[in-house]
Amino acid sequence: MADDLWIVVPHLGAGGAQKVAMLAAAHFAALGYRITVVSLLPDKTQVHSVPAGVRLLDLGEAVKAAQRGDWWDRSLLARSRRFLRLWLPRLASWFLLITLWPWLRQLRPPRGAALIRWLLRGVGGPQASLLRQLLVAEQPPRLLALLTKTNMLAAQASWDLPLHLAVSERNDPRLQTLGFPWQRLRLLLYRRADALTANTRGVLRTLADDLAMPQARLLPNPLPPGIGLAAESPANANANTNANANGQRSADCLAVARLVHQKGLDVLLEAVALMAARPIGWRLVIVGDGPQRPALESQARQLGIEAWIRFEGFQADVMPYCRRARIFVLPSRFEGMPNALLEAMASGLTAIVTDASPGPLELVEHGHTGLVVPVENPRALAAAMEALLADPGHCERLGRAGRERLAAQDWQVIEPLWRSALNLPAVSPERDG
Repeated sequence: MADDLWIVVPHLGAGGAQKVAMLAAAHFAALGYRITVVSLLPDKTQVHSVPAGVRLLDLGEAVKAAQRGDWWDRSLLARSRRFLRLWLPRLASWFLLITLWPWLRQLRPPRGAALIRWLLRGVGGPQASLLRQLLVAEQPPRLLALLTKTNMLAAQASWDLPLHLAVSERNDPRLQTLGFPWQRLRLLLYRRADALTANTRGVLRTLADDLAMPQARLLPNPLPPGIGLAAESPANANANTNANANGQRSADCLAVARLVHQKGLDVLLEAVALMAARPIGWRLVIVGDGPQRPALESQARQLGIEAWIRFEGFQADVMPYCRRARIFVLPSRFEGMPNALLEAMASGLTAIVTDASPGPLELVEHGHTGLVVPVENPRALAAAMEALLADPGHCERLGRAGRERLAAQDWQVIEPLWRSALNLPAVSPERDG
C-alpha cells in the first residue's frame, strides 16, 4: 500500500528544518499514517534519528555515484570530459533562463515538464533526476519539502505528477537572498506548489510583497514531545517554571545554534567581554557546531573570557541544557523561527533576541515575554544580560510569560494547519491488518 506522506530534506545533519521534519514524521506516524523521509545529499553525518515506523530513503550514495563517474582517471582527457559534463549543462541552463525568461515566467504546470527537468539537471545536480525517478516509481500522494533549494528540486520532480506538493520556506527571503539562477528558478518552480508555506508571518509578508506569492500560508514549527503546553493549566505551568527556577536552575546563559556567521555568536562573545560585572558565578554555554567554531574559540581566548565560555558541540537533545540555564540568548543577524528559541521559551528560560528578523519577534515582546536588542550591538546585548542576571525575579516573570506564549505552538493547536497544508484526511485512515 502506498505511503500517505513523503517528507524531503537535503540531509539529516544538524539543522532546524531537519528537526521539524523529524517531529512531523514522528507525530503523524504515531497517528497511523505511513511516512517516508527522503534525504538527498551525500557525505552528511546523520544526527537526527528517524522515528519508529518511518521509512528512510537516503539518496546520498546514489548521488555520489552519479557525481563520481570516472573520477579515478586523472588523464587530461578524462578531466576535460568531467569539466564539460559539469559546466556545459550549467551554462546552457543559465543561458536559457536569461534568454527565454519572458516565456518561462508564463509557464504553468504541467506544461514544459521536460524543459523544467533539463534546467534543474543542469544547475541542481543528479539529485533532481533521482528524486524524480523515485516519485514516478512509488507515486506518493503527498509530498512536503523543506528548505528553498530542496523545495525547488521537489517542484521540478513533481511538475507533471498528480501529487499534492507542499513546500516550506524557513528563512525570510528578504534577508537570505539567493544568487542566480536560484532566485529566478524559485519564481518559476513555486508555481507547482499546491501549498506554499512559511513558519512565520514575517516570511509570509515577504513572499506576498516581494515575490508576489500571496497564496502562502502559515505552517508553524511544532514543539518537541514532552513540552506540551496547550492543555496545561496556568497553575501547573507556574509550578513547573518555579520548580525549575528555585534551586534547580543555575545562573547560566545559554545559546543554541549552528556556529555560522548568521547566528551572531561573535557579537555575543563581545557582549560577554563588555559586561561591567565580570561573569563570576555564571557561564555562557554554547550548544552547537559549525565552521566558525575554531574562530569563536580563538575569539574567546583573545577577549580573555575563555574561562566563562563552554562550547558543548552539537547535542541532539538540548532540553537538559534548557532545564539548567536561566537565560537564552539568540543574537542572530537573521532568522526564520528557530526551534531552539521555542524549546528554550517552553522550558521557562527568558529569551533575549535581536530585532533583525520578524520571526522571533512574533514570540518575544520586549519587556513582556523577553527582551529585544538591536542587531549587531554587543553593548545593548551586554546590558540586557546584566539586567536579567541582576534581577532574578524579573527574569523569572519574563520566562513564565514567554512559556505561556508558547501554547500557540503546541501540536494540539497547530495540527489543523498542518493537516490542511498537507491535504491529510481529518482522521487517520483505516489500515488493512
